[in-house]
Amino acid sequence: MEKHNPQKFNFFLKGGNKGVLLIHGITGTPSEMHYFGKQLQKAGNTVLCNTLPRHCDTLGELKKVTWKEIAESCIRSLRRLQKECTQVFIGGLSMGALMAMHLAYEFPSDITGIIALAPTLFYDGWALHKGKIFMNLAWHAPFFRNRINIREGWPYGLKDEGLRENIQRFYKNADARAFDNKVLLFGSPFFPLACLYQHHLLTGVVRRELPGVKTPAIILHAKEDDMTSLKNAQYVFKNIGSKDKSLVVLEDSYHMITIDKEKDRVAQEAIRFINKF
Repeated sequence: MEKHNPQKFNFFLKGGNKGVLLIHGITGTPSEMHYFGKQLQKAGNTVLCNTLPRHCDTLGELKKVTWKEIAESCIRSLRRLQKECTQVFIGGLSMGALMAMHLAYEFPSDITGIIALAPTLFYDGWALHKGKIFMNLAWHAPFFRNRINIREGWPYGLKDEGLRENIQRFYKNADARAFDNKVLLFGSPFFPLACLYQHHLLTGVVRRELPGVKTPAIILHAKEDDMTSLKNAQYVFKNIGSKDKSLVVLEDSYHMITIDKEKDRVAQEAIRFINKF
């Protein structure tokens, strides 16, 4: 059996003096950012994406992660990229978009621009299981928070039917008690309530910080996002303190916009944004 390596899909793509730090989503994996990263590199940028702490590992390990632990890891990645590049941009998907904005608030002079991909402040997408609205009643109690795992459900953030079928085969048969190396490629098939709680805590921090974020930003979000409605991106656009900001609405994607049907447009919009500086 192949030895388990949570860092297997980390990537550092050497390019020019402009660097882009990519942050994948909570319970996700760097593989969801790899195509996007390759396009940025082809456009002349240096790109770094590391596995977030305790991710691409067992479900028990994933439940232990905290948003502050994720922030500390991202700061280390930022410092590494600064050694290689004269300018650094941060691009994040879903929770990663929130973390990008948090780092821009904390280190405004170190970050040239924010690429917020499907920023997720609240889960209100059309495919959201109605039972999830009651989760906030349980996540404040550690007893429930550490025991409840929400199985990822159709359409898995993807409008691309071929890609969705590949992921669905793994997700539908996944066992919460066992570890499968496909987690390294597809991300966790379960969303622990403990992780949802950490996301909730980070959301509160970012909402308070948004007016103080002055870094230029581009926000990209799918009109039909199955997990987080367009209201998330509109909220960020309205409340972020950046004078240089834009909102791009995608018409043919769901939540995972870095790998879905408009992935090339997502990359092109990000490259156009980076090239302004």
